[in-house]
Amino acid sequence: MARLAGGIEWDDVALEDMFNNPDGLVGDWLKGKVAEMTAIATAGAPLQQPKNWSWGADSSSYMPRSLGYLKGGVRPHFPAYTRFGSLYGGVNAPYGPTLFLEKPARQLHHSYPFLSAALYAAVID
Repeated sequence: MARLAGGIEWDDVALEDMFNNPDGLVGDWLKGKVAEMTAIATAGAPLQQPKNWSWGADSSSYMPRSLGYLKGGVRPHFPAYTRFGSLYGGVNAPYGPTLFLEKPARQLHHSYPFLSAALYAAVID
């Protein structure tokens, strides 16, 4: 514990635990935000349209009629740590269709930014 000017006592170990323990104060808050973003991303993930069913199960964009490959593949990513040991969380989705849908080629008329929308919808309260 270090004493700073003005009489503040700084406990490095306690601060490290508060910021980087997944069961601590910040970890609990992050867990809630990851759950919120996962729900938003799952709801926004598109299903394959009937006109594209010919792509088949071997395609990276294949989505069965019921749940959907992409929609069913959205998962929370928590707890996770940077290489410096800082706690973070996020949302993962299957790579192939995610890349295609988030950043479509110029010739497509629309995109499905379900991961971006989930990130922007998570408010800090």
